[in-house]
Amino acid sequence: MARSSLIEFQGQLASRLQAAQQTQSESRWLAVLAGAQRFLLPLSQSGEISAYEMPAGLPHAQPWFTGLVNLRGVLCGVVDLGAFLGVARTGAIRNHAQSRFIQFSPQLEINAVLLVDQLAGLRTPRQFVVDESAPASTESWLGIGLRDASGSRWRELNLAALADDPRFLSVV
Repeated sequence: MARSSLIEFQGQLASRLQAAQQTQSESRWLAVLAGAQRFLLPLSQSGEISAYEMPAGLPHAQPWFTGLVNLRGVLCGVVDLGAFLGVARTGAIRNHAQSRFIQFSPQLEINAVLLVDQLAGLRTPRQFVVDESAPASTESWLGIGLRDASGSRWRELNLAALADDPRFLSVV
């Protein structure tokens, strides 16, 4: 994707995300890619999207906790979503031109961002069917498996439940 069209796509996505959060849009999820997996983040639990910037490292932190970033004057911990979920190698080489930080909604009161490999747009429930063959998750924050029209598998990620998970909160 050319740089100008990527910037244009990001602008359109940001506008649609803001409109969806402020109105009763039919969009329900922000679709992201982390490692080789596809995830759906509830719009009501998602915050601002930011371009990747190199986090300041934190000694003795978990391998999936990549450090700290200052986003608009707020110090946020950076969690590599793919590494945390075990679907990507810790410290994997990625295309940072496509990587994004997804903040948690301010209502969740957690100064953390999820590092994702790529944004995939907004999605609605009618774009999916339940994937009966998806294995059940033992994690309370990982929803049921879904499939889109092309057969791709997705999982909803409950950010509110993730923000309360003891493993997620134990960065050192």
